[in-house]
Amino acid sequence: MTVKRICVYTSIIITVILMNSSLSAQENKLKQIHFKGGDVVQGHVIEMNTNIIKIMTASGKIVIRPADDVIFLESISGKDVKTNIANIERQDRVLGLWKKHSWGLQPELSFIEYEEPDVMQEKGFMYGIGGSYAYHNNIMLRMEGRYSYGQVDYKNSGTIDNIDDHMIECRGLMGYDFSLSYVIIITPYAGFGYRYLNDDASGMMSSTGAYGYERESNYFYSPIGIETNFLLIHDWSFGITFEFDIFWKGKQKSHLGQVAGYDDIENDQDDGYGVRGSAKLQKRNGTVDFIIEPFFRYWNIEESEATQDSMGRWWVEPKNNSTEVGIIFTVRF
Repeated sequence: MTVKRICVYTSIIITVILMNSSLSAQENKLKQIHFKGGDVVQGHVIEMNTNIIKIMTASGKIVIRPADDVIFLESISGKDVKTNIANIERQDRVLGLWKKHSWGLQPELSFIEYEEPDVMQEKGFMYGIGGSYAYHNNIMLRMEGRYSYGQVDYKNSGTIDNIDDHMIECRGLMGYDFSLSYVIIITPYAGFGYRYLNDDASGMMSSTGAYGYERESNYFYSPIGIETNFLLIHDWSFGITFEFDIFWKGKQKSHLGQVAGYDDIENDQDDGYGVRGSAKLQKRNGTVDFIIEPFFRYWNIEESEATQDSMGRWWVEPKNNSTEVGIIFTVRF
C-alpha cells in the first residue's frame, strides 16, 4: 500500500469521525418543540418517527406526543440553557396541574336565600357532599354531582322555621386546556346539568295559621364557562372560574293536595338564567391534592306558565331568584 493511499484512507476515517461527532453534538442539543394548541415542550428528543415524538425534559419526565402535532422544532443555545431548564421545570409543574384521571371528594357548607319578590322569602344553611371524576389530556371531560341538606326559615305575612330542604345536582362538562404560558392554563367548557330541590313544609303551620306544603323544583340547563389556573410556588396554584347557565326548562310541582280543598299543581318554567363563580387555592401533594374553594351560585327564573286546577282556579309559580354562597373543601386523588 502506497503512502498516498494511506493518507487518503486516513483522511476519510477522520472525516467520518468528525461528521459523527458533529451529528452527535446536534442530537444532544436542548430542543424546544412547539405543538398544535400552543403547547411548548423543552428537552432532549430521544425518539422521533412518523407516529410519535418522545422528549425527555430536564426533570427526567418523558413526554410522548403524536408527530402530527409538531408545528416546528428549534435548538436552544448554550447561553439560554439555565433559563430554559428553569422554564422546563415550571412547565412540567403546569402540565402536572391535573392528573390524566382524577377523582374528587367535596364536602361543602353554604348559606342559601330564596326569594319571590313581594311574596315570600326563605333562607338558611346547607351542608353538602359532592363527588367528581375528571379526565385531562388537552381535552377535558368532567362528571360531577352533589347532595346537600339543610333547614330554612320561611317568611311572608307569617313565618315557619326549620323547613327541611334537600338539593341534588348532576353535571357533565367538556372543554379544552390551553397553555397560555409556563404558568397559566385556561379551560373553556360547556355541558349539561340538572338541579333538583325539595322544600318540604308538609304538616307545618305558619304563625298566622296557614298550612305548609311540599314543593319540588326541577331545572334543566347548560353551563358555559371558563376556568383559569395560575401556577404559584412550591406546588401551589390559584384558579378562578366563571360560568353562565342557559336555562332550558323548569318544572315546579306544588303538593297543594296535602291541604284540604286543593289539588297538586305542576307549572312549566321556560325563561331564566343562572350565574356562578369560584376562586380556588390548590396544593399538590404527591398522589393527593387539596383544594379550598369559596363559591357563589345564583338563579333568576321568570314567572311560569299558568295551570288550572279542578276547581277552575289558575296558578302560577311567581318570578323568583336564589343566591347560594359557600365554601368547598376538595380532596382529589
